This record gives sequence, structure tokens and C-alpha cells, in this order.
Amino acid sequence: MVWNHKWQQHNMPHGVAPGDVGNLVLYLGIEQQRRSKSARKLSRLSCTFVRLHKQPQHESNDDDPRVVADRNILERKTKEAADAERSARAQESRANELSGKYTTLLSEHKKAKDEQKELEKELARLKKQLDVLRKNLEEETLARVDLENTVQSLREELTFKDQVHQQELTETKTRRQVEISEIDGMLSEQYEAKLQQTLQELRDQYDMQLRANREEISDLYETRLRDLELQMNEERVRHAAEKSKMMDEVERLRKEISQQLQDYQDLMDIKTSLDMEIAAYDRLLSSEEVRLNITPGSQTTIFSTSSSSSMARSSGPVRRTPSRAAAAKRKRTVLEESDERSVSDYSVTSSAKGDVEIVEVDPEGKYVKLHNKSSKEVQIGGWSLIRKVGTNETAFKFHRSLKMDGGAFVTVWSSDLGKDHEPPTTIVMKGQKWFAGDNMSTQLLNSDGEEVAASERVKRVISTAASRHREYLGSYGGEELYHQQGEPKGDEKCRIM
Repeated sequence: MVWNHKWQQHNMPHGVAPGDVGNLVLYLGIEQQRRSKSARKLSRLSCTFVRLHKQPQHESNDDDPRVVADRNILERKTKEAADAERSARAQESRANELSGKYTTLLSEHKKAKDEQKELEKELARLKKQLDVLRKNLEEETLARVDLENTVQSLREELTFKDQVHQQELTETKTRRQVEISEIDGMLSEQYEAKLQQTLQELRDQYDMQLRANREEISDLYETRLRDLELQMNEERVRHAAEKSKMMDEVERLRKEISQQLQDYQDLMDIKTSLDMEIAAYDRLLSSEEVRLNITPGSQTTIFSTSSSSSMARSSGPVRRTPSRAAAAKRKRTVLEESDERSVSDYSVTSSAKGDVEIVEVDPEGKYVKLHNKSSKEVQIGGWSLIRKVGTNETAFKFHRSLKMDGGAFVTVWSSDLGKDHEPPTTIVMKGQKWFAGDNMSTQLLNSDGEEVAASERVKRVISTAASRHREYLGSYGGEELYHQQGEPKGDEKCRIM
């Protein structure tokens, strides 16, 4: 509504009140009339211009005052016509704009009317509901007053009955005391001997029961003690078995670690030997190029197929003849056989600018482990872990209250592994998992977005290739390509690449 009011103040002509849709229609009619007048005026000026230009040339006289006056009038009218045309176009554009705004205002007005009707219906419904609630409140108030009166009556009745009961109880107690006093004197001597006899019987009975209970408790104690001793022996045996099993597992893990270290050492030896072999091949290739006087610009393109840890052998010679402008003869190299082997390993690079570092990144994307290498507590609340694998990215933000004690580890697990969420040492992401791939980068950012620690895992492929070539002299023409099968003529050479 504020926007509509401002629009009306800026766009309505002088004398048209803002917010009056009828005045807007009137203004549109005035603009239409003004545009029609401008069009008629432009038409008259165009006719005059055409009429004056159609006059014969021999009739014009530059010195005639009437001709000069007509020419001035024509120029002024032409200028006025151009101005009128521009004004008509501007007024037409403005009229179209106002028409669109008028349509929008009508739509908003209709929408507001519909909303008003809906609100009126809702108001009537709420009024009916309010009347029902008021009626229910009056009924509940009357019922509460009746119940309060009933409660008051019952309380008064209860008080009266309690007083009567206390009075009757006092009278009964007094009467019973008198009767007991009278009977006590008569029966005291009669029951004295009987009381002594009964007490003695009770003492004997309780002594027997006490001895029986002591014997039973002693038996139960001994039985329980034997059961506990048996259970302790079983626990000792089970503990010894578990300890033996654990020691076997520790020994197995030690052997496995030793085997993995040996495998790693073997791989490093293989890598070193492959590096040396590659260097030797490179030197041999350089010496062959120098010996054969081969320059990079005159080398023949060689096609070969390679795969990781596999060997590819061509089924026949493949030859490509370079195109030149004129026919010539040159030495041509043909690939007969090509063997290639490759070995891959992974390079892990880690860095830390503070006390917290990334110590372990699972290659299968299960978890990321952080370590506080200092002895003081570090606040990591609001920090973020970012994992990037190609176009995939995983972002995890720590809770604002999370802290790492000195020397502590924090492991952040993927959500699909079924791990228990036990902060601050074990954290499970909600609905996220760490992406995995050949090339992975992991960053730890503080709350200001600055990098605190990083870890990058990159796959490296070391390959060796050996190929067999034949060289022979051949001729070729400009822009022609020949593919031949069979044994070429010429010298046969073996080249290692």
C-alpha cells in the first residue's frame, strides 16, 4: 500500500487525487485524447511538408519573401512535427505503462476484496465461537457455584459428625477404663501363673526357632561361599582364556604390522628401482635421439595402448605419414610392438599452523582424526572440516562448545557406519559422509575461515614402457595419409621409451 501511494504521487497528474482509481481512468482518457491531437497535428504537418516539396522547382524563388516565410514555416513545422512525434511516442509509452499499472491495481483491488470477504467470514465464525464459549463459561460458573455450596454443606456435616464421634469415643474410653479396673483386680491373680507359663513356652519356642535359623543361615552362607568360589574360579579361567586370546591377537597384529612394514619397504624398493630404471631409460632415449639425430620437430607420432599393471601388444604395424606441401623421401618409424607397465602408490602430505593437526584420513572415507599435540586445552567450537574430492565436497562444522584437552584425539565419523555419538572424542555427522577418491584434500578451518591444518592424499602412477620399431625410407605426398599392413622394408630397431 505504501508503494502504491508513492507511485500515485509521482505518476498522477496535477489535480488527480492519489488512491482514486476513477481519477486514474480519467487521466488515461485525457492522455489518449492528447495523443490523438498530436497524431492529427503530425498528419497535417506531414501533408503540408509533402505539398510544399511537390511544388515545381521553377516556381520557387529564393528571393521571394513569401517563399522564405513558407520555408521558415516549413522548417518550424517540421521541427514541431518531430517534437510532436517524439512527444506522442513518449505519451504512448507512458499510457501503456499506466494501463499496465492500472491492470495491476485492479487485480490487487480484487484480491483485497476477496481477502476482505474471507476475513469477514472468519470474523463471523469467530464471533459465533465466542458466543458459544461465553455460554459454556456461564454454565461452568453456575456449576462451580453449585459444587462449592455442596462442598461447604458436606464440610459442615463432617465437622458435626466428627464432634459427635469424639464425644462418643471419650465416653466409651471412660467406660472401658472403669470396667478394666474392676476386672483387673479379679483376674490378676488368676492369670499370673498362666502368664508365667505362657512366657516360658514362648521363650523355649523362640530359642528353638533361633537355633534353627542360625543353622539355616550357616548352611546358606557356606553354600553361597562355595558358589562364589566356583564362580571366581570360572572367572579366572575365562580371564586367562581371554588374556591368552588377546595376547594371540596382539601377536597377530604385530606380525601383520611387521608384514605391512615389510610390504611397504618392498614397495619403496620397487619404487626406487623403477625410478632408477626410468632414469636409465631416459638417458638411453636421449642417447638414441642424439645418435640418430632426431629432433622434436621431426619425430613421428607413435600410438600405444597402456593400462595399469598390464601389458598391451599391437596386432600389426601402424604407420602414419606426415603431410607436407611437396613429395619427399624421409626415414619413417613404424611401431611394431609396445609393452607398458605401471605401478601406483599414494602420497600423503600434512601440515599444521597451530596446536591441532590432522593425523589420519581414512582412504575409504570412514573418518577423519584430529590431534591436539599441545598440553593445553584448545577451543574448536565453530571450526569446520572441509573434504574435497573432485567436484564433491563435504563440510562439517563443530559445535560451538566443543573443546579438545591437551594431547586428546577427536574422530569425526561418517553417518552411515552405525557409530555411537560420544563427544568430545567420537563425533558422528548427521546425514553426511566423507567422500573418497584417488585425490583427496582435507582442510581444518577456524571460526574466521583461516586454515589451521591440512592433509592431501594424491595417487601417483609410475609407468615403464618398451616398444619395438622399424625404420625405413619412404615417400609421401602432400596432405595424403597411408595405412599399410605387413612387414615393411628397411632396418629393424628396438627402442625403449
